[in-house]
Amino acid sequence: MSTKTYKLDPKAPPGLTDAARAAYDATPDAQIDYDDIPDMGDVEWSRPSPKPTVTMRLDEDVIAYYKREDPRGYTRRMAAVLSAFARRNRSPE
Repeated sequence: MSTKTYKLDPKAPPGLTDAARAAYDATPDAQIDYDDIPDMGDVEWSRPSPKPTVTMRLDEDVIAYYKREDPRGYTRRMAAVLSAFARRNRSPE
């Protein structure tokens, strides 16, 4: 017997087949077994405070530099650089 291996891409998970989707949709909520879900106790869920939106003008070459690595996360990386700079240059309290 041979072993078949699969490599899954977390950014593109496989979809359900039509038969699996139909079986899933046909299952009543009362038949779902929740016993394997750990008890979370009295956990309060909350969203982190939203960060303020800031508009600033940047040179095109600066934007291009950050977009080159990954266009989707360039503003997050810019914020991380600014945050590190601010932490490093804070005056002692």
